Amino acid sequence: MTKPFLLLLCGVAAAAALASGCGTGVTVPEKVPVEVPVPCISPTSRPARPAVRTQEELMAMDRYTRTLAAWSDRMKLEIYAAELEAVVEGCSRIPAN
Repeated sequence: MTKPFLLLLCGVAAAAALASGCGTGVTVPEKVPVEVPVPCISPTSRPARPAVRTQEELMAMDRYTRTLAAWSDRMKLEIYAAELEAVVEGCSRIPAN
């Protein structure tokens, strides 16, 4: 009967020590200096990927039409790549706080 009483007494003493030690001198920081990633552009202003023909669509065309279509798709993708490069370049020049 003394062992459970002794354990209970030790538990109460430990709880009292923790309660008195944790309640004093604790300050909560107002600002935490941790970098948080944020998007530099909104999702609505991202360049839209152009619609290009699939390989099956290209192979269904005759050679002349397929050549013109492939060059047209290539030009669309070059314009899209230039827009993406401009966005990446702009985002990379934003100064870090």
